[in-house]
Amino acid sequence: MSKNLNIAVIGAGIIGLSTALWLQRSGHQVHLIDPNPPGAGTSFGNAGVFADFARLPLSKLKTMCQIPGMLLDEESPLSIQGRYVPTMLPYGLGYVKACLPENYLRGCHALTELLKVAPEADNVLLKASGAIELVRSNGSLALLGTKEGFQKTKDGPMQERIEHDVSVEFLTPDQVHELEPGLADFHAGGVYYPNSRHTVNPGGICQKYAEHFQQNGGIVLQEDVVHIDPDGESIKIETSARHLTADRLVMAAGVASRYLLEPLGIKIPLVSERGYHLELESGDQGLSRPVSWLDKSIFLTPMLNGLRVAGTAEFAYADSPPDNKRIQHLLKFAKNMLGGQPDIKSRWVGSRPSTPDSLPVIGPSEKYPNIMLAFGHGHVGLTLSSITGRLISQHLNGEKTSVDLSLFSSSRF
Repeated sequence: MSKNLNIAVIGAGIIGLSTALWLQRSGHQVHLIDPNPPGAGTSFGNAGVFADFARLPLSKLKTMCQIPGMLLDEESPLSIQGRYVPTMLPYGLGYVKACLPENYLRGCHALTELLKVAPEADNVLLKASGAIELVRSNGSLALLGTKEGFQKTKDGPMQERIEHDVSVEFLTPDQVHELEPGLADFHAGGVYYPNSRHTVNPGGICQKYAEHFQQNGGIVLQEDVVHIDPDGESIKIETSARHLTADRLVMAAGVASRYLLEPLGIKIPLVSERGYHLELESGDQGLSRPVSWLDKSIFLTPMLNGLRVAGTAEFAYADSPPDNKRIQHLLKFAKNMLGGQPDIKSRWVGSRPSTPDSLPVIGPSEKYPNIMLAFGHGHVGLTLSSITGRLISQHLNGEKTSVDLSLFSSSRF
């Protein structure tokens, strides 16, 4: 395929930024369009973990059977906003389908294939942009509150992860204490992922990527997309400030992708799965690596400005007011993990773009092959950002892709 295309990327989160950089590295002229500053949305507020271990989809029969009980438990990580339920119906049907054993195994294979090549792609952009200084390679911990829970996790999902080439080490409470003496004795042991990395500033990585992109001729337009016309050889894009013409368009706008594509007749069961975080004063309880409490589905991650406690899965409209109960639960769990009353420096809520089968959508649209799709990364947006950009670039360059894109085609819905 011809080089030097004029490409518009809609969405300036970590997926859009990574994609823009890979396209730029291939010689294309790229416009990056978003109403907000680069990295100001969900990419700013995540737990900061490059989760090499995230090879098991959340769509599993056992998990599906646990959902009713979780919804009745106020302290569970899962909640659904009542008025959001009608919007979720296509997602719900897709989730049930994705939980079938053969589809779950397909999802495991697809995530594993992506995660095997993700670190190499990350390193290219992290080093080129100087963002590597914001990354730490200290592994991560996943802890369980009871001996019974630890054993079940060890015999179940951890064995699955091992089968999908994840490096794990099982630790006693004393061994956990040696690694992280600042933690309280709330756990019965856990798992150490030695190959996991984390960033001490997720928003900072986005800023580094945006600066590198602009320094090399990329154009950032902080504007709303009003209309997209893909008919014809080129794509016409109307923003709140101008009219653009592009040879190709990449849709990487997270949850907003659904609403931008629907007028084109492209319907994908993408939903808003909101996550929360609190920034805490670390005091004398600084951590060296991310620590998750698996029972509560939360992470404590050391950041430049303190500790970030992040988690919950709240299916709700993206612009809904924060639920204070979610915030209080995060604080309670952080207190249990740290054995004290941490001071809150700031709080945040943002929306993950989630698909029924936990797999991102990556590749050309069926209806309009000149529109590339790059969204739906759920809990692993940071982890899969760079490899997504590389795959989009490889496809548009006519190259053999590092991973089979049919695994992530929108046609699966």
